[in-house]
Amino acid sequence: MLSLIRPTLMGATAPIASTRIVARNFSGSIVAAKKKVIDSTLPVPPKQPASAYTLFFKEYVLDTSNQNESDVRNEQGKLIMKNLAKNAGKKWSTLNDSEKELYENESKKLRKNFESEYKTFWNSTTESIRKDIELSTGKKLKPPGGKKSYNKSFDQNLGNPGKPLTAYLAFAKEIRDENKIEIPKDLQATQKITYIAKETSKLWKELGEDAQKTYKDAYATAKAKWEEWKLTQKP
Repeated sequence: MLSLIRPTLMGATAPIASTRIVARNFSGSIVAAKKKVIDSTLPVPPKQPASAYTLFFKEYVLDTSNQNESDVRNEQGKLIMKNLAKNAGKKWSTLNDSEKELYENESKKLRKNFESEYKTFWNSTTESIRKDIELSTGKKLKPPGGKKSYNKSFDQNLGNPGKPLTAYLAFAKEIRDENKIEIPKDLQATQKITYIAKETSKLWKELGEDAQKTYKDAYATAKAKWEEWKLTQKP
């Protein structure tokens, strides 16, 4: 339940409006979670770490003195979660920087542990298993550090031959690197790009099928090496 409360900016006032929305959706979210059937045979991804505010909120809610305030219980004595969340947000906003820092430091430790555990989880599962987990949980699994960071680290792995350019792009690069196209001086930057693209296309067609096949064969060979190397990188 506590994980449904979204984190706030470190050192900033807790978003009371957000806590109201969360509180209003507590019962529905819990019911939905109970109905979700998770495949117990699949590996369980590490849970996202708690934010500084979530750590504070959990501590605030478990403090019985805060549960006994007059505005957080109805006539039947049951907790009014919306009011409790609102009070927690107000209390958070009164904390000074040094008090908030305690929660922020703990959150950073949890984040560091999570990143290590998540990387281990990712490297120990195959792509098909991760897809099964996504179908079972309804949640998208992201690569460690994000897709951009993961792709960068993947490209830097030992023995990576590099993803090859297609036959046409390899030809276009060759034309560009050797300055085989004479560009009119009166063209604007965008016009130059269009002009080069058209001239490159003309030169490619002028090559003929036999000459084009040289580039296509080179691409097929390079692609096969690339695909073969990628298979060695999967757990």
